[in-house]
Amino acid sequence: MKLVFTICLLFFGITVFAQNVETHMVEPVGVYKEINMANDTRVCQLLADSTYAGRGKLTDSVVQNASSYTPPVLYFLSNTLFSMKKYEDAEYWFYIAQLRARYDVNRCADKTANAANYNQTFGPQINTYAIKVENIDTLTQIIKRVVEFVKGNDEHYDQRWINLSGLAAMSAGLDGKTKGEQLSKEPKDWPAIKAATIKDYYDGFLEFLTSRKK
Repeated sequence: MKLVFTICLLFFGITVFAQNVETHMVEPVGVYKEINMANDTRVCQLLADSTYAGRGKLTDSVVQNASSYTPPVLYFLSNTLFSMKKYEDAEYWFYIAQLRARYDVNRCADKTANAANYNQTFGPQINTYAIKVENIDTLTQIIKRVVEFVKGNDEHYDQRWINLSGLAAMSAGLDGKTKGEQLSKEPKDWPAIKAATIKDYYDGFLEFLTSRKK
């Protein structure tokens, strides 16, 4: 629960880790304060709570409205599904979260922004299961479905969530002021960025498959 709580903190503040491992919160300021992730944070916390009576119904709701949630919610969704032994569904939503997060990173103007914490936290158990020899064919079909989903569905969430992981947001929070920085690349460039991100993602998967056969 400690890791889950730390990740959730990223939605409404910026976590700074000192050398003594103490955790401090840096409140977003200026334009970063406009990035309202309160509902996504709430959903993440409920998905992570195995004692929550409405967890199953919430899981179904997130699946039905997946494009309205930021990728972190889908990472939590995948973890919940995996705990329910719905392994293929868990893979599907994990890789959608991963691909969409990569797209959000690529259209973010802050080059230090990343989704590494989510992949490192939720990825190991899903990747370990997915790449077993007996599961590779299933994984191949799932990745194809992931690509088609991301291609065919627009994102209806605030892509600036990823900015909260970058050094610019952290610096602004520490200084108490922003420098008028542009958070995202120009919207006119997003379709090309999305297409390139999807291609790179799928090409990378095909390279992985080839390496497995050697």
